[in-house]
Amino acid sequence: MKAIVFGLAASLFGYVFYMRYWIWRDCIAAAQSSCVTSNGSNVTEGGMVWGVVAIGFLAAAVIAQFGRR
Repeated sequence: MKAIVFGLAASLFGYVFYMRYWIWRDCIAAAQSSCVTSNGSNVTEGGMVWGVVAIGFLAAAVIAQFGRR
């Protein structure tokens, strides 16, 4: 059950990482600070934090599923 919860959390934070950083990474790199999206949101390199959180939850899901019991 824990693995499912951690997997869902990893998916959520992975989605946030994708929406807040990954699709705008070229624009952020070109501006060297932040980028204003088409809907008016301002995205920055700080969006990479969501990817780190997603990887942490993914690791927790793998450990919960396959770790020692």
